Amino acid sequence: MDKDSRYYLAGFLNASVMASLMPVLSLYAYRYLDATASELSALLGGYALSSIAYAFIIARIVERVGKHKVGLFAISFTACGALLVLANTQNYTLACIVMLLLFAPFHASTSLLMGVAFRYFSSEKINRVNARLMATVSAAWVVCPGIAFYLVEYVGFSWFFYLLGALLPLLAGIFLILPTGNTSTLRAEPHKNNVVEKQYMTIAPDDVNRTLQREGEWHQYRHLVAPALFFAVVSFAITLYQHLLPVYFVEQSLPVSLVGTLFMTAAVMEVALIVRCVNLLSRFSYHQLFMAASACGIVFFILLPFNQSMLYLFVLQALKAIMYGFMAGLGVNLLQGLLPSQPTFGATLYQNAFAFGMLLAGFVTGAVVEYLPAAQLFGLSAFLMLVAVLILLLAKRAFGVPSQS
Repeated sequence: MDKDSRYYLAGFLNASVMASLMPVLSLYAYRYLDATASELSALLGGYALSSIAYAFIIARIVERVGKHKVGLFAISFTACGALLVLANTQNYTLACIVMLLLFAPFHASTSLLMGVAFRYFSSEKINRVNARLMATVSAAWVVCPGIAFYLVEYVGFSWFFYLLGALLPLLAGIFLILPTGNTSTLRAEPHKNNVVEKQYMTIAPDDVNRTLQREGEWHQYRHLVAPALFFAVVSFAITLYQHLLPVYFVEQSLPVSLVGTLFMTAAVMEVALIVRCVNLLSRFSYHQLFMAASACGIVFFILLPFNQSMLYLFVLQALKAIMYGFMAGLGVNLLQGLLPSQPTFGATLYQNAFAFGMLLAGFVTGAVVEYLPAAQLFGLSAFLMLVAVLILLLAKRAFGVPSQS
């Protein structure tokens, strides 16, 4: 196997773990743990918050220490142990503790993998590599959920967790044999303000050093607020749609079995777009491409409830694929470009922004779906995409990578 291809294999197997576990987690809580609705919400919400916190903490620690492969190896075996415990318990409290404390750190694995890739691949290749890694994530979410539901139905949750746990030592081994570059230096120059800060620190007293360091750190992250907010809003809109579409099919007396087919159709188109959209960066800026994707999202959510024809709904998936494909294919590249001295943290910020949007969508869906028809709630997704456009307009400079400006 080509050394570079190991990254894509690792990316697919890594995403396969999450794409297998997360879709069946609700079923596991209801059927295997006999959890109530409130207990399910506590498990899912607690896991989401815990995984977001772990991802930030692990990314900062590993970024400073420089031991990305050690971090990947450790969290893989920790997740393996967590799955073995889940396979042997039906205690809700213990399952929550295991998910929140032992499995949640695995959420950081994708960003750590991208941090290793950023240091290994040349600046000419990294955009394409990041896009392909994100495509492996989407591909895993096309393939694995169906397999996961089949396994839990026919072999049970215990054997499902054993099989999934057996995949993690293999993944840890692949992480260890990934080719790596020089993790002590980065090819990208730090932000010019960091250079000025270092020049002052060579002659300034200790108290001035600390002041300059705090100001430099804030300045370093301040320009990331708008992109992170943008991706969170987009994730909110997309996840809200995904939660509402099955409800909409029920309300319109449409075959619910086709919801999965719609999602899969969009996902296949998204994988193709994720891989190819980086080629557009030679002609367009990130800002222009995200504006086009957001416009497609607005049109998609507005048009969705106007016709219940299956052909109509399938054709509309092209707009949804453009919206998500551009976000997934370009998002990590943008944030790593804005924070070249900390590429792992940049990837983590993108991942957690999407995770936070998904968390908000889960809460909102449960709160409003009982009071308004799903067809009207698609308008909320359209409004959120309009908010995303406003963020792009008001913070245009925040979406410009220095190398492109």
